[in-house]
Amino acid sequence: MLLTNPKNIYILDLVKKKLLFLVTSVLSYLAFASSASAQILNTCPAPPFDKLCFGQGALGDIIGAFMSFVFIVAVVAALFYLLWGAVRWIFSGGDKAAIEGARGEILAAIIGLIILFFIALIFNVLLGFFNVNIANLTELPAIPTPPPL
Repeated sequence: MLLTNPKNIYILDLVKKKLLFLVTSVLSYLAFASSASAQILNTCPAPPFDKLCFGQGALGDIIGAFMSFVFIVAVVAALFYLLWGAVRWIFSGGDKAAIEGARGEILAAIIGLIILFFIALIFNVLLGFFNVNIANLTELPAIPTPPPL
């Protein structure tokens, strides 16, 4: 009943747009932050953030940090989707279709979280089985550049 009211739909859409804007703004800022602050500190941060500290051109460290970042973003997105389903359920007002839709979103978020953790488990088991350490990958070959004229 509450979600069928056009005013409530408008408010929920507005809140969703503002949250999406906030998340994309923060992620954009973090993605394009200046590296000048990295030059001030030469030490790695304390765990669990030590995965973010890698040397220049260390391919394994870059891949590991990227995979950790993608996993964290996916978990945060799934948790946000779970909370969004809970909010929709609360504002359903007893409408059976709205409750079923919210229940479907919550179920999809939980299944997504389970799949994410199984992917991480399988990936770690496969790397351990093949005795591969991402941190010890060889560097990419450098393309020779001609001397300046």
